[in-house]
Amino acid sequence: SCDNYDGILHIRHGDVGGASGAIFFQFMVGMLRWAEQHNYKPWVHMNSKSEKVYDPIVHGNTNVTTEVNMLKGMKIGWARDPSDPLGYMFPGLPYKGSSGLKPHIFQFEGTGIWNHYFEPVSDFVPGDPSCRNKPLVTMDYDHILPGLHSQAPWVPHPWRYWMPDHIQKPDEPMQTWLDDQRLKASDIVIQMIRPNPYLEQRARCAVLPPPPRTSAKILGMHIRHGDKWPSRDRIPVSTFLLFAKAFLKEHPLGLIYVATDSSLVWEEIQTTWDKHLPLDNIRRQPSVQGLSANDTAAFDLPTVSHHRTNIEALTDIFALSKCTYLLHGHSAMTEAVFYLKPHLIKTSVDLENINTKEDKAEKLKLFIEMSAKKKKTKKAKII
Repeated sequence: SCDNYDGILHIRHGDVGGASGAIFFQFMVGMLRWAEQHNYKPWVHMNSKSEKVYDPIVHGNTNVTTEVNMLKGMKIGWARDPSDPLGYMFPGLPYKGSSGLKPHIFQFEGTGIWNHYFEPVSDFVPGDPSCRNKPLVTMDYDHILPGLHSQAPWVPHPWRYWMPDHIQKPDEPMQTWLDDQRLKASDIVIQMIRPNPYLEQRARCAVLPPPPRTSAKILGMHIRHGDKWPSRDRIPVSTFLLFAKAFLKEHPLGLIYVATDSSLVWEEIQTTWDKHLPLDNIRRQPSVQGLSANDTAAFDLPTVSHHRTNIEALTDIFALSKCTYLLHGHSAMTEAVFYLKPHLIKTSVDLENINTKEDKAEKLKLFIEMSAKKKKTKKAKII
């Protein structure tokens, strides 16, 4: 129902270049937060603009058309942060356009992308008579990029790319900067971004241990190599091995879930880790197709559909969110995991930017202390 709402925010795309983590989480949080701020009910029906997540065969069915009978003419303005001396702009108040508001039948082709993977973000249903006299509004592309991507203070960021200093906070430790954004994003993600039953079942089957290991601890590893270099570190597989050995020493029945976009990463694990630990303790989602040889992103592979790479990336995101511990670098996928399960902030180790042996030793010590079993202490007998 549109009762008590000022209108509907139609979420139709993120930016052009973003993939699953950025489009379905980072940008989605930004648009959902705008809807919350301005009392608009959000509705997701996406088009082909975000081309890395759009699959023309699965999502572009021209025989499917959705009609929405609402008011046309509402626009989204611009706002500035008072703490920003340079006045960078981001999506602001909605306002009536010069022609006013007029009844209109909006038509949207295709299946809309979102419902292939997620539950609806709200109870809005096209055709709801309570919405007929309310406006439907959507963001222009520059609201999204650079607006949401770099300049809106309420949108989370997976690493420090270009953004104004009052958002980037260059003098603040990276961990503090990221954790603050993770916690702020998590409330709206937990409430509104939920996998559909198929994706939830796929993630559970991929990561959760079978009997008799149902209570086993799980170490999640996100090892992204495909398109990460040179903007971020390509963390060596050997670094993850150090942590894997420490984890299994403390939890011999524990499992390790590997999420990677690289065939070379998985090959190295299969051919070299058996000298150090039992490979039976290592899991990944079955039948992965979106694996590159570190020369391209999985979503740019010409032989794998975007629908398939969406499913695989989202399976990894939801599977990693079910782990006990997490090892990771900087990635929108990893950040999505923290938005879904913010408690992992305290049981994770960021392996990005390890430049010296001392850095590595410090991170390893932190992880060992974090994953150590709590020793039971006997209560003193009172005589």
